[in-house]
Amino acid sequence: VHDKETNVIYVVDGSATFVTGGTMIGGKVNKPGQHLGTDIKGGDVHHMSKGDVIVVPAGTPHWFKEVPQSVSYYVVKVLKQ
Repeated sequence: VHDKETNVIYVVDGSATFVTGGTMIGGKVNKPGQHLGTDIKGGDVHHMSKGDVIVVPAGTPHWFKEVPQSVSYYVVKVLKQ
């Protein structure tokens, strides 16, 4: 979870299962404004592949749950003021 950063993710190559929302499990502050967990309970599952785009609003749990082989992506971070 990024407290003040919205992520815009564009998949350049490969595929992955990406989860957004739900409840972060085992969350700990990694650095100011960022929390890392061990899992997400619930949430929306997105099967992403080349050309897909997803926007993850600030404060939303998210992670690449499954990456069968590899996934390459760009992230644009938009800072919440």
